[in-house]
Amino acid sequence: MSVSFAETTPPGPLVHVRELRRHFDYGGNFFRRKTVKAVEDVSFDIAPGETLGLVGESGSGKSTLGRVVVGLDKATSGRVTIGGNSVETSRGRERRDLWRKAQMVFQDPYSSLNPKMTIRDTLAEPLRNFGIAKGRNADVMIRTALEACGLPARAMELYPREFSGGQRQRVGIARALIVRPDFIVADEPVSALDVSIQAQIINLMQDLRSEYGLTYLFIAHDLAVVKHVSDRVAVMYLGKIVEIAAAKALYARPLHPYTQLLLRSIPIPDPLAERERRRAVPKIEARRDLKPGQGCPFAPRCPRAQFPICAEEEPALLDKGDGALAACHFSETAHAVAGDRRAGAGGSADNPSLTVDAR
Repeated sequence: MSVSFAETTPPGPLVHVRELRRHFDYGGNFFRRKTVKAVEDVSFDIAPGETLGLVGESGSGKSTLGRVVVGLDKATSGRVTIGGNSVETSRGRERRDLWRKAQMVFQDPYSSLNPKMTIRDTLAEPLRNFGIAKGRNADVMIRTALEACGLPARAMELYPREFSGGQRQRVGIARALIVRPDFIVADEPVSALDVSIQAQIINLMQDLRSEYGLTYLFIAHDLAVVKHVSDRVAVMYLGKIVEIAAAKALYARPLHPYTQLLLRSIPIPDPLAERERRRAVPKIEARRDLKPGQGCPFAPRCPRAQFPICAEEEPALLDKGDGALAACHFSETAHAVAGDRRAGAGGSADNPSLTVDAR
């Protein structure tokens, strides 16, 4: 089904994605293959200098979407343009220019670095490949990039194994930054780091955004981090975008029941309040009369699902006002959950809310 999409960003977006799909075939036989729809009919824009946060459960397709957007993975169908250049059709010099404009920071800072190469060689490689600099000029740019990311110049001579996890992630950011891109996809850049190191990396990315005018697609599980760094947030479920809104609006009044579930899964740093909250909110069991793949993909887990509309008709991603988009037949009945979280309690008995099993 084609998704209706309303423009919510200023004219001239840097990143323009329309009806993007990425399917993977597996198993089956020669005549009939099984297919996983990792990304299905996704559309969004990112304005220059904006950070779009992308959240969702593991397996929702976030990382696949990020790789397809920057051209590291091939789309099954759809359109992606970055700075006016098409990711699908660009070739030769145009492709090289595109990859210089769009870089990626990977989730695992250790596996994304070659253990046999010094940091100098790692950062000199993109400079050489793009014909930007070599020799002493390259060393100057490498030193500048490392210092911008909070690493000393002597780090050039070291190997990845000689750094901590946070330092390796800074090297990954420096590698993306050294070619002076316009757009960076940050795929879970802090998920493998300690909390104190996470704060340092987040602050670093914010500072670099201000200094270099960077545009981010920030992929993460940590909803608190996403709220802190994002201008807008997109929520992904089973390969589809189910809600997009300004960060403050989405956290204050989520429209989609899946977004409410994600926000209620944020733990409260108070064991007693957390226990009382989970006791107050009834657990929602899966609906056996609604099967995945029929109608709304979230219907089997949704307490608001109604038969037959939710079972037969997939909701389109539509403008719900104030620049917010949601794919839900009954999103107008959504209620705020931020107040419940601050109070340390869940929904009331006459307004049962979504909860999530902590196991």
